[in-house]
Amino acid sequence: MEHDTSTTHSPGVAELRALYRAAEARAARLRFIIEVQNLLDAAAFETAAQEVLSRLADFAGASYARLGFPQLQGTAPMQLTVGKSTNPGHDGILFASQAGSNLRLMLIGSPGGRAMDPDDRETLEVVAGQLDDAYNLNRQAAENQALLGDLQRQRSELAALVAQLIQAQEQERQRVALDLHDGSAQLAAGLSYRLQDLAARIGEAHVLKPEIDQLAALARHSVADLRAAIADLRPPELDDLGVAAALRTRLDAIDGLEVIADLDAASDRWPTSTGIIFYRVAQEAITNVIKHAEASRLVVRLFEDGKGEAHLEVIDDGKGIGELRHPQMRGGQLGIVGMRERLALLGGRIEIEAGSSGGTHVRAAAPLAQETTSE
Repeated sequence: MEHDTSTTHSPGVAELRALYRAAEARAARLRFIIEVQNLLDAAAFETAAQEVLSRLADFAGASYARLGFPQLQGTAPMQLTVGKSTNPGHDGILFASQAGSNLRLMLIGSPGGRAMDPDDRETLEVVAGQLDDAYNLNRQAAENQALLGDLQRQRSELAALVAQLIQAQEQERQRVALDLHDGSAQLAAGLSYRLQDLAARIGEAHVLKPEIDQLAALARHSVADLRAAIADLRPPELDDLGVAAALRTRLDAIDGLEVIADLDAASDRWPTSTGIIFYRVAQEAITNVIKHAEASRLVVRLFEDGKGEAHLEVIDDGKGIGELRHPQMRGGQLGIVGMRERLALLGGRIEIEAGSSGGTHVRAAAPLAQETTSE
Protein backbone atom coordinates (compact mmCIF):
# COMPACT_ATOMS: atom_id res chain seq x y z
CA MET A 1 0.00 0.00 0.00
CA GLU A 2 1.38 3.39 -1.02
CA HIS A 3 1.15 6.50 1.27
CA ASP A 4 -0.02 9.87 -0.11
CA THR A 5 2.98 12.27 0.18
CA SER A 6 1.18 15.24 -1.51
CA THR A 7 -0.45 16.53 1.74
CA THR A 8 0.82 19.82 3.30
CA HIS A 9 3.75 19.24 5.54
CA SER A 10 4.11 20.78 9.02
CA PRO A 11 6.56 23.71 9.32
CA GLY A 12 10.01 22.77 10.40
CA VAL A 13 11.92 24.15 13.35
CA ALA A 14 13.84 26.69 11.23
CA GLU A 15 10.64 28.02 9.71
CA LEU A 16 9.01 28.34 13.13
CA ARG A 17 12.02 30.23 14.40
CA ALA A 18 11.84 32.60 11.44
CA LEU A 19 8.15 33.25 12.06
CA TYR A 20 8.85 33.87 15.75
CA ARG A 21 11.66 36.30 14.95
CA ALA A 22 9.43 38.14 12.48
CA ALA A 23 6.67 38.43 15.09
CA GLU A 24 9.16 39.66 17.68
CA ALA A 25 10.48 42.24 15.20
CA ARG A 26 6.96 43.51 14.48
CA ALA A 27 6.24 43.75 18.21
CA ALA A 28 9.51 45.63 18.78
CA ARG A 29 8.66 48.10 16.00
CA LEU A 30 5.21 48.66 17.50
CA ARG A 31 6.69 49.20 20.98
CA PHE A 32 9.15 51.66 19.50
CA ILE A 33 6.35 53.67 17.84
CA ILE A 34 4.31 53.70 21.08
CA GLU A 35 7.32 54.78 23.17
CA VAL A 36 8.03 57.62 20.75
CA GLN A 37 4.44 58.83 20.99
CA ASN A 38 4.57 58.68 24.79
CA LEU A 39 7.77 60.74 24.77
CA LEU A 40 6.24 63.36 22.48
CA ASP A 41 3.11 63.56 24.62
CA ALA A 42 4.95 63.85 27.91
CA ALA A 43 7.54 66.57 27.27
CA ALA A 44 8.10 69.79 25.40
CA PHE A 45 8.76 69.21 21.72
CA GLU A 46 12.45 70.14 21.61
CA THR A 47 13.22 68.04 24.69
CA ALA A 48 11.28 65.03 23.44
CA ALA A 49 12.62 65.37 19.89
CA GLN A 50 16.23 65.10 21.12
CA GLU A 51 15.47 61.82 22.88
CA VAL A 52 13.49 60.49 19.90
CA LEU A 53 16.37 61.37 17.57
CA SER A 54 18.79 59.38 19.75
CA ARG A 55 16.46 56.36 19.69
CA LEU A 56 16.02 56.67 15.93
CA ALA A 57 19.80 56.53 15.48
CA ASP A 58 19.99 53.38 17.61
CA PHE A 59 17.05 51.81 15.76
CA ALA A 60 18.55 52.43 12.32
CA GLY A 61 22.16 51.76 13.31
CA ALA A 62 23.12 55.31 12.28
CA SER A 63 26.29 56.95 13.52
CA TYR A 64 24.87 60.45 12.99
CA ALA A 65 21.30 61.77 13.09
CA ARG A 66 20.04 65.27 12.34
CA LEU A 67 16.61 66.86 12.77
CA GLY A 68 15.96 70.38 11.48
CA PHE A 69 12.78 72.44 11.90
CA PRO A 70 11.65 76.08 12.09
CA GLN A 71 11.67 77.43 15.64
CA LEU A 72 8.30 78.01 17.29
CA GLN A 73 9.45 81.53 18.12
CA GLY A 74 11.90 83.37 15.93
CA THR A 75 13.05 83.05 12.35
CA ALA A 76 16.28 81.03 12.56
CA PRO A 77 15.75 77.28 12.00
CA MET A 78 16.52 74.88 14.84
CA GLN A 79 18.72 71.82 14.38
CA LEU A 80 19.15 68.85 16.71
CA THR A 81 21.94 66.31 16.21
CA VAL A 82 23.06 63.01 17.71
CA GLY A 83 26.49 61.39 17.24
CA LYS A 84 28.84 62.13 14.39
CA SER A 85 29.79 60.62 11.08
CA THR A 86 32.54 58.09 11.67
CA ASN A 87 33.59 57.86 8.05
CA PRO A 88 32.52 61.00 6.17
CA GLY A 89 33.94 59.83 2.89
CA HIS A 90 32.03 56.55 2.85
CA ASP A 91 28.97 57.07 5.08
CA GLY A 92 25.66 57.30 3.27
CA ILE A 93 22.13 58.39 3.96
CA LEU A 94 20.26 55.55 5.58
CA PHE A 95 16.98 57.49 5.80
CA ALA A 96 15.66 60.96 4.92
CA SER A 97 12.18 62.29 5.59
CA GLN A 98 9.92 62.98 2.66
CA ALA A 99 9.74 66.43 1.04
CA GLY A 100 6.84 68.66 2.06
CA SER A 101 7.26 68.16 5.77
CA ASN A 102 8.10 70.97 8.18
CA LEU A 103 10.83 68.74 9.61
CA ARG A 104 13.98 67.48 7.93
CA LEU A 105 15.08 64.16 9.41
CA MET A 106 18.26 62.50 8.19
CA LEU A 107 20.03 59.38 9.45
CA ILE A 108 23.59 58.78 8.25
CA GLY A 109 25.71 55.67 8.65
CA SER A 110 27.82 53.04 6.97
CA PRO A 111 26.05 51.37 4.03
CA GLY A 112 27.68 48.14 5.08
CA GLY A 113 26.00 48.14 8.45
CA ARG A 114 22.78 46.47 9.46
CA ALA A 115 20.50 45.97 6.49
CA MET A 116 17.27 48.00 6.71
CA ASP A 117 14.29 46.08 5.41
CA PRO A 118 11.01 47.69 4.17
CA ASP A 119 9.35 47.21 7.58
CA ASP A 120 12.16 49.14 9.26
CA ARG A 121 11.86 51.92 6.71
CA GLU A 122 8.08 52.04 7.20
CA THR A 123 8.64 52.35 10.96
CA LEU A 124 11.00 55.27 10.39
CA GLU A 125 8.38 56.92 8.16
CA VAL A 126 5.77 56.52 10.92
CA VAL A 127 8.07 58.05 13.54
CA ALA A 128 8.95 60.92 11.18
CA GLY A 129 5.22 61.52 10.81
CA GLN A 130 4.82 61.49 14.60
CA LEU A 131 7.55 64.10 14.93
CA ASP A 132 5.92 66.25 12.25
CA ASP A 133 2.50 66.01 13.91
CA ALA A 134 3.93 66.86 17.33
CA TYR A 135 5.78 69.84 15.89
CA ASN A 136 2.63 71.13 14.17
CA LEU A 137 0.59 70.78 17.37
CA ASN A 138 3.23 72.67 19.34
CA ARG A 139 3.39 75.38 16.70
CA GLN A 140 -0.39 75.76 16.69
CA ALA A 141 -0.43 75.92 20.49
CA ALA A 142 2.27 78.62 20.44
CA GLU A 143 0.40 80.59 17.76
CA ASN A 144 -2.86 80.31 19.71
CA GLN A 145 -1.11 81.47 22.86
CA ALA A 146 0.35 84.44 21.00
CA LEU A 147 -3.06 85.32 19.56
CA LEU A 148 -4.61 85.02 23.01
CA GLY A 149 -1.94 87.32 24.40
CA ASP A 150 -2.60 89.84 21.62
CA LEU A 151 -6.33 89.64 22.28
CA GLN A 152 -5.83 90.21 25.99
CA ARG A 153 -3.58 93.19 25.30
CA GLN A 154 -6.14 94.63 22.90
CA ARG A 155 -8.89 94.18 25.48
CA SER A 156 -6.76 95.88 28.10
CA GLU A 157 -6.03 98.75 25.73
CA LEU A 158 -9.71 99.02 24.83
CA ALA A 159 -10.71 99.02 28.49
CA ALA A 160 -8.16 101.75 29.19
CA LEU A 161 -9.49 103.81 26.28
CA VAL A 162 -13.06 103.33 27.51
CA ALA A 163 -12.04 104.47 30.98
CA GLN A 164 -10.32 107.53 29.52
CA LEU A 165 -13.35 108.32 27.35
CA ILE A 166 -15.75 108.04 30.28
CA GLN A 167 -13.43 110.12 32.44
CA ALA A 168 -13.25 112.80 29.72
CA GLN A 169 -17.05 112.84 29.44
CA GLU A 170 -17.46 113.19 33.19
CA GLN A 171 -14.83 115.92 33.36
CA GLU A 172 -16.71 117.82 30.67
CA ARG A 173 -19.96 117.35 32.58
CA GLN A 174 -18.27 118.63 35.72
CA ARG A 175 -16.93 121.66 33.83
CA VAL A 176 -20.39 122.45 32.44
CA ALA A 177 -21.93 122.01 35.90
CA LEU A 178 -19.42 124.45 37.40
CA ASP A 179 -20.03 126.93 34.58
CA LEU A 180 -23.79 126.72 35.14
CA HIS A 181 -23.36 127.07 38.89
CA ASP A 182 -21.06 130.07 38.66
CA GLY A 183 -22.85 131.66 35.71
CA SER A 184 -26.48 131.04 34.81
CA ALA A 185 -27.51 129.73 38.24
CA GLN A 186 -26.08 132.78 39.99
CA LEU A 187 -27.73 135.16 37.52
CA ALA A 188 -31.10 133.40 37.86
CA ALA A 189 -30.82 133.45 41.67
CA GLY A 190 -29.95 137.16 41.61
CA LEU A 191 -32.88 137.88 39.32
CA SER A 192 -35.20 135.96 41.65
CA TYR A 193 -34.06 137.93 44.69
CA ARG A 194 -34.37 141.28 42.85
CA LEU A 195 -37.88 140.46 41.67
CA GLN A 196 -38.94 139.39 45.15
CA ASP A 197 -37.45 142.58 46.58
CA LEU A 198 -39.18 144.66 43.91
CA ALA A 199 -42.50 142.99 44.63
CA ALA A 200 -42.14 143.73 48.34
CA ARG A 201 -41.25 147.42 47.75
CA ILE A 202 -44.01 148.35 45.31
CA GLY A 203 -46.76 147.04 47.58
CA GLU A 204 -49.86 144.97 46.94
CA ALA A 205 -51.84 147.80 45.35
CA HIS A 206 -49.45 148.37 42.48
CA VAL A 207 -50.82 147.45 39.06
CA LEU A 208 -47.67 145.52 38.15
CA LYS A 209 -47.63 143.46 41.37
CA PRO A 210 -49.29 140.27 39.88
CA GLU A 211 -47.00 140.26 36.88
CA ILE A 212 -43.89 140.79 39.03
CA ASP A 213 -44.99 137.93 41.29
CA GLN A 214 -45.33 135.67 38.26
CA LEU A 215 -41.88 136.68 37.06
CA ALA A 216 -40.42 136.02 40.52
CA ALA A 217 -42.03 132.56 40.59
CA LEU A 218 -40.67 131.82 37.12
CA ALA A 219 -37.21 132.89 38.26
CA ARG A 220 -37.44 130.62 41.32
CA HIS A 221 -38.44 127.68 39.10
CA SER A 222 -35.51 128.45 36.79
CA VAL A 223 -33.13 128.42 39.75
CA ALA A 224 -34.56 125.08 40.93
CA ASP A 225 -34.29 123.60 37.42
CA LEU A 226 -30.72 124.79 37.05
CA ARG A 227 -29.74 123.33 40.42
CA ALA A 228 -31.36 120.01 39.47
CA ALA A 229 -29.53 120.02 36.12
CA ILE A 230 -26.23 120.76 37.89
CA ALA A 231 -26.83 117.87 40.31
CA ASP A 232 -27.67 115.54 37.42
CA LEU A 233 -24.58 116.55 35.48
CA ARG A 234 -22.29 115.45 38.29
CA PRO A 235 -23.97 114.30 41.52
CA PRO A 236 -21.48 114.60 44.41
CA GLU A 237 -22.71 111.28 45.86
CA LEU A 238 -21.37 109.47 42.77
CA ASP A 239 -17.85 110.66 43.55
CA ASP A 240 -18.03 110.39 47.32
CA LEU A 241 -20.19 107.30 47.98
CA GLY A 242 -20.73 105.31 44.79
CA VAL A 243 -23.45 104.39 42.31
CA ALA A 244 -25.94 102.87 44.80
CA ALA A 245 -25.80 105.89 47.11
CA ALA A 246 -26.12 108.31 44.18
CA LEU A 247 -29.14 106.43 42.81
CA ARG A 248 -30.78 106.33 46.23
CA THR A 249 -30.38 110.11 46.53
CA ARG A 250 -31.91 110.52 43.05
CA LEU A 251 -34.86 108.26 43.90
CA ASP A 252 -35.47 109.96 47.26
CA ALA A 253 -36.01 113.24 45.41
CA ILE A 254 -38.88 111.85 43.30
CA ASP A 255 -42.38 113.02 44.26
CA GLY A 256 -45.71 111.62 43.14
CA LEU A 257 -44.51 108.05 42.58
CA GLU A 258 -44.33 104.96 44.75
CA VAL A 259 -40.60 104.20 44.55
CA ILE A 260 -39.10 100.82 45.47
CA ALA A 261 -35.30 100.76 45.50
CA ASP A 262 -33.39 97.49 45.78
CA LEU A 263 -29.79 98.66 45.49
CA ASP A 264 -26.96 96.33 46.41
CA ALA A 265 -24.42 98.26 48.49
CA ALA A 266 -21.65 96.15 46.93
CA SER A 267 -22.18 98.08 43.69
CA ASP A 268 -20.54 101.09 45.37
CA ARG A 269 -17.28 99.14 45.07
CA TRP A 270 -17.63 98.62 41.32
CA PRO A 271 -14.92 100.20 39.14
CA THR A 272 -15.58 103.89 38.62
CA SER A 273 -16.36 103.67 34.90
CA THR A 274 -18.92 100.92 35.45
CA GLY A 275 -20.61 102.85 38.25
CA ILE A 276 -20.78 106.02 36.15
CA ILE A 277 -22.29 104.31 33.11
CA PHE A 278 -24.86 102.40 35.15
CA TYR A 279 -25.82 105.60 36.95
CA ARG A 280 -26.27 107.39 33.62
CA VAL A 281 -28.37 104.55 32.19
CA ALA A 282 -30.53 104.49 35.33
CA GLN A 283 -30.79 108.28 35.25
CA GLU A 284 -32.08 108.22 31.66
CA ALA A 285 -34.51 105.36 32.33
CA ILE A 286 -35.89 107.11 35.44
CA THR A 287 -36.26 110.38 33.53
CA ASN A 288 -38.25 108.57 30.82
CA VAL A 289 -40.57 107.16 33.49
CA ILE A 290 -41.12 110.57 35.10
CA LYS A 291 -41.61 112.49 31.84
CA HIS A 292 -43.40 110.02 29.59
CA ALA A 293 -44.74 106.92 31.34
CA GLU A 294 -47.50 108.47 33.51
CA ALA A 295 -46.69 105.72 36.02
CA SER A 296 -47.71 105.40 39.65
CA ARG A 297 -45.02 102.91 40.67
CA LEU A 298 -41.29 102.71 39.98
CA VAL A 299 -38.96 99.82 40.89
CA VAL A 300 -35.16 100.12 40.54
CA ARG A 301 -32.81 97.21 41.18
CA LEU A 302 -29.02 97.28 41.07
CA PHE A 303 -26.96 94.15 41.74
CA GLU A 304 -24.10 91.88 40.71
CA ASP A 305 -24.71 88.24 39.78
CA GLY A 306 -22.50 85.24 40.51
CA LYS A 307 -20.98 85.37 37.02
CA GLY A 308 -19.25 88.71 37.47
CA GLU A 309 -21.83 90.82 35.64
CA ALA A 310 -23.38 94.08 36.82
CA HIS A 311 -27.17 94.38 36.41
CA LEU A 312 -29.71 97.20 36.46
CA GLU A 313 -33.49 96.89 36.26
CA VAL A 314 -35.94 99.80 36.01
CA ILE A 315 -39.61 98.79 36.04
CA ASP A 316 -42.71 100.99 35.89
CA ASP A 317 -46.47 100.46 35.55
CA GLY A 318 -47.03 103.29 33.06
CA LYS A 319 -48.14 103.47 29.44
CA GLY A 320 -45.53 101.10 28.08
CA ILE A 321 -42.73 101.15 25.55
CA GLY A 322 -45.09 101.34 22.56
CA GLU A 323 -45.82 104.97 23.34
CA LEU A 324 -42.21 105.88 22.62
CA ARG A 325 -42.93 105.42 18.91
CA HIS A 326 -45.17 108.49 19.00
CA PRO A 327 -43.53 111.52 17.32
CA GLN A 328 -43.83 113.54 20.52
CA MET A 329 -41.70 110.93 22.34
CA ARG A 330 -38.66 111.34 20.07
CA GLY A 331 -36.59 112.51 23.04
CA GLY A 332 -37.28 109.20 24.76
CA GLN A 333 -36.05 107.33 21.67
CA LEU A 334 -32.84 109.35 21.70
CA GLY A 335 -32.45 108.49 25.37
CA ILE A 336 -32.67 104.78 24.55
CA VAL A 337 -29.98 105.18 21.90
CA GLY A 338 -27.80 106.93 24.47
CA MET A 339 -28.27 104.09 26.96
CA ARG A 340 -27.25 101.52 24.35
CA GLU A 341 -24.17 103.50 23.37
CA ARG A 342 -23.03 103.90 26.98
CA LEU A 343 -23.37 100.18 27.73
CA ALA A 344 -21.60 99.30 24.48
CA LEU A 345 -18.51 101.00 25.89
CA LEU A 346 -18.40 98.27 28.56
CA GLY A 347 -19.32 95.44 26.19
CA GLY A 348 -22.76 95.41 27.81
CA ARG A 349 -26.32 95.13 26.58
CA ILE A 350 -29.74 96.57 27.29
CA GLU A 351 -33.23 95.12 26.80
CA ILE A 352 -36.36 97.28 26.84
CA GLU A 353 -39.71 95.53 26.67
CA ALA A 354 -43.29 95.84 27.75
CA GLY A 355 -44.13 94.39 31.16
CA SER A 356 -46.50 91.43 31.43
CA SER A 357 -49.13 93.58 33.16
CA GLY A 358 -48.30 96.88 31.44
CA GLY A 359 -45.56 99.41 31.84
CA THR A 360 -41.97 99.06 30.74
CA HIS A 361 -39.15 96.80 31.91
CA VAL A 362 -35.57 98.00 31.29
CA ARG A 363 -32.77 95.49 31.87
CA ALA A 364 -29.11 96.43 31.51
CA ALA A 365 -26.05 94.24 32.09
CA ALA A 366 -22.30 94.49 31.54
CA PRO A 367 -19.29 92.37 32.50
CA LEU A 368 -17.25 93.75 35.37
CA ALA A 369 -14.14 91.79 34.28
CA GLN A 370 -13.54 93.99 31.23
CA GLU A 371 -13.24 97.06 33.38
CA THR A 372 -9.97 98.57 34.46
CA THR A 373 -9.30 100.62 37.56
CA SER A 374 -6.55 102.73 35.99
CA GLU A 375 -7.93 106.24 35.89
